[in-house]
Amino acid sequence: MATKSFRFALGAPDDPRSGLWRAWTHEDETHLGVRTTTAEVHLTAYPTGRWRIVIGSDISKWTRPKEFRPGWTRGPDLLIPFSAAPVRPAANDPFPHELVTWLPPPAPGHLARFTLLFASPRAEGSQWRPHDAADTLSIAILPLRTLGALHINRVDEAIAPEDAPAGTPGPASEPTGFEVIVSADQTGRPSLRVSYTG
Repeated sequence: MATKSFRFALGAPDDPRSGLWRAWTHEDETHLGVRTTTAEVHLTAYPTGRWRIVIGSDISKWTRPKEFRPGWTRGPDLLIPFSAAPVRPAANDPFPHELVTWLPPPAPGHLARFTLLFASPRAEGSQWRPHDAADTLSIAILPLRTLGALHINRVDEAIAPEDAPAGTPGPASEPTGFEVIVSADQTGRPSLRVSYTG
């Protein structure tokens, strides 16, 4: 089976407001990656149920949670907050011939939450679909060889005051760098959160 990929970023080619992310599936593996200002980030979800997140030389390992609905499993979230300044692009593009889908950035005080959902073949019989959740947009669906498909969905939400960045990156005319921080929710499911470095 050929590798299926989807590249996306926020903003526009002449005004990027996020890094350039690439999601892809190969056989029954799922991958998500980006080059930050200082390191490469790579998430791998193996068909065994093990997840691996690498940021530079740091590696964290996670276990796939149980289904939350028949056939549906929540994967990691990608959280990209609003940036008042353009985001500095990576030095070079390893996939220059692949199309990039440019998506609107979130409003000030908000973040874009991209959720990776794994749909097994039996999800076809489920009455539930990701877009049933309020304000949820389907961004991409990438096939897996035997395990169904990866669904990437987006919902924008207000940033809680305690989670707001300490400061706004420099003047809007100056590009800002960014890094990715791994955290976990109350169930132990990981999130990749973008943080701007000025």
